[in-house]
Amino acid sequence: MKKCALVALFVAAAFGMAFAGGTSPSGSVKFTGSIAESFSLTLPQEYQNGVINNDSDTTWQIGDVKVVSNLKNWTLKLESLKGGKLANTADENEKIAYKVSVGNLFSEVDLIGAQTSQVQGRTPKAGNTYAMTVKVLSSSDFYQAGTYTDTITVTLIHP
Repeated sequence: MKKCALVALFVAAAFGMAFAGGTSPSGSVKFTGSIAESFSLTLPQEYQNGVINNDSDTTWQIGDVKVVSNLKNWTLKLESLKGGKLANTADENEKIAYKVSVGNLFSEVDLIGAQTSQVQGRTPKAGNTYAMTVKVLSSSDFYQAGTYTDTITVTLIHP
């Protein structure tokens, strides 16, 4: 009986010590970090000396457009200086229609007005590369001899 009383006293003392201090103190630590934006556009060099075929459509491989973005919801916008036509440098009234493609973002679009891609997500760290091509359309008539030009402005947009 003395042993049981001694064990009971020991257990009571042990539990009493565990709860003797009341509640344990606690607190919170808040911390914040940030990631800088990585948002860049690389365009091909100026494309020169393309030859236009009078008998069939002509496709020029202009080069690669590269987008690097850690932002969601970006778009690419294309605008033509000459309204989606190649214009003769000696006679602006002489024009040739063309279509432009940029990877899977644009497929043979007409640039009479500005064109904007579908909304895109973040890219891999190395970015996404899109091949840019221009398809100069043939005509049943001869084109006027000369040099033809247009400038496409490519803009990377994040709202």
